Amino acid sequence: MLTVPHFLELRQYFNNHEVGKPFSVTVDKLAGIWYCTPRYAKLIVRKLCELGWIEWKAGRGRGHTSMLTLLTDSGEILLREVKLRMEQGNVKEAMELMNRFGAAAVKEQFMDWLSEGMGFSTQAVSNKLQDTLRFPVYRSILTLDPGLIYYNFDAHMVGQLFNTLVEYDQESRTVTPCIAHSWESSVDAREWTFHLKKSVMFHHGQELTAHDVVFSLDRLRLNPDRFESSWMFQDIEKIDAMDHKTVRIRLKEPNYLFLRFLSTIPASIVPEEIVRAGEAEFGKKPVGTGPFRMVRLNEGICILEAFPAHFQGRPHLDRVEVLIFPEIETGRLKEPDWTSVMISDGDASKAQRDALMKGNGEWLDMETLFCCCGLLVFNQWKTGPQNHPKFREALHHIIDRERMIAELGGDRVFPAQGFRPYRPVSDKITAANSSVSRSEILTMLKASGYQGETFRLLTTEYHGEDAAWIRERCESFGVHMEIEITDPSEFAVHHSLPQHDCLLFGNTFSNDEVCELEMYLQKNYFLSAFDDPMAEAVKKAAESIFRESDENERQHKLADVEDLIRETYSVLYLVQKKNNTSFHKSVRGVTISALGWLDFHKIWFHPHVSP
Repeated sequence: MLTVPHFLELRQYFNNHEVGKPFSVTVDKLAGIWYCTPRYAKLIVRKLCELGWIEWKAGRGRGHTSMLTLLTDSGEILLREVKLRMEQGNVKEAMELMNRFGAAAVKEQFMDWLSEGMGFSTQAVSNKLQDTLRFPVYRSILTLDPGLIYYNFDAHMVGQLFNTLVEYDQESRTVTPCIAHSWESSVDAREWTFHLKKSVMFHHGQELTAHDVVFSLDRLRLNPDRFESSWMFQDIEKIDAMDHKTVRIRLKEPNYLFLRFLSTIPASIVPEEIVRAGEAEFGKKPVGTGPFRMVRLNEGICILEAFPAHFQGRPHLDRVEVLIFPEIETGRLKEPDWTSVMISDGDASKAQRDALMKGNGEWLDMETLFCCCGLLVFNQWKTGPQNHPKFREALHHIIDRERMIAELGGDRVFPAQGFRPYRPVSDKITAANSSVSRSEILTMLKASGYQGETFRLLTTEYHGEDAAWIRERCESFGVHMEIEITDPSEFAVHHSLPQHDCLLFGNTFSNDEVCELEMYLQKNYFLSAFDDPMAEAVKKAAESIFRESDENERQHKLADVEDLIRETYSVLYLVQKKNNTSFHKSVRGVTISALGWLDFHKIWFHPHVSP
């Protein structure tokens, strides 16, 4: 029996009646309020009376009214119930209850209480001290299957649960051992042999073997229609388990990025027996070799616990609790007293923006700042105005980035020239971005043949504010735009659907050539923006990058691809956004991942440093 919701529904319905003053009501009326039978309504009444929340004097005879007295208000009861559900990990239920029944004052009390519980805490559990990190996010976890990862935060969480054969060190820009303790390659970079560490254990207690490695990579490369990241492994001709701890991979062509591909999240090694037993459930009940194991995952909370048998050493942190809130709650949580770590999006100060604008050196030194580039990607596979370069060029000039930043503010830092915020801006790019007059923009629209057709944009709620601003700007130039907001889980697979003219989303740039190639070659990113000649040109350029052994030369080739996309206005780079991660002086071992999140594995807290 859901006693508290029944009382809250009763109090909400009779909100005009004062506490302590009886009023008449029938059992049938109560049954209608609670959507139940009269018999069950009587059981609810009896329970509420036992709790001392109401007083009930039954009327005599069928159809006669009874007298109901409300003995308490709902605020305290609601607050107690919502706190209980939060402590039980039922975040979604708690928030729905508070949003449905909570008055402004009660909501404020609840958010104050919730804020106090965020951050780092140490509690005695079974006579042992347990260090817990709790923080809020305002996005759902779509999947934790490494092969199906699309969103940034999902990828970060997967990185805590799984490991790859090798790892990429962002600072030294070198590949380092992980599950494989060593490897060698042939002179022509086509044959690779990996030697696995002993006693690498999966969370379910089984030891990782060479067969799990073969299964994990074959799973991706042999199923390109299911796994978008399979492009990274299409050069594999054959992969074999030579013995229990040795894997040999033969490539069709030399690939000097192959080690980097093996260090990416999709290349995480998964347990063959678990995945084969239930691949559909694996994304919600992941089993890996990572420093943390999954304890609980639902719509409102994700709980990780340290994996004591981790081959790289047990994490210092015992438990991570991620509270998942609806986006409408963004900003309502107050910052904790900085006794720990807090991850949040925030406004960029003028000083930060000026530092970011100066160039690559200062940007790279600011390790707590990570840039997300807003992108407008046109669907060139669909007939419409977006297929004409002049229409796309007109939109490029209609969307005044500086004005967008000034009017929307928030985490928008500066106009985007491309993925890389620190790349020197050429005279050619500066000329392309120079302001043009309204009449020149209208001339471009006319040259494109645009005749007032509705231009359809697809995005998620996260980019809804940007989309609305773009629509208003477009309308002022006679371009009619229709916006469809879709769920993030749907957006991840919508990129190939033909009914939308463009997509609005963001990409977190991690100063990584693989990150750029992913945008160009993965089906659910840029491919919808490329017509046949462009798709062929990008594919050819990518293959030449794979075969290039010199990193500097690869960077030049990537820049050429970005220039080609920019020159044809196939994709419009909008504004760079920043993620800011703050931490208190008591935090030790702070490492920021390439995705802009704190690495839970390395965090520890000094017990004698006060907040």
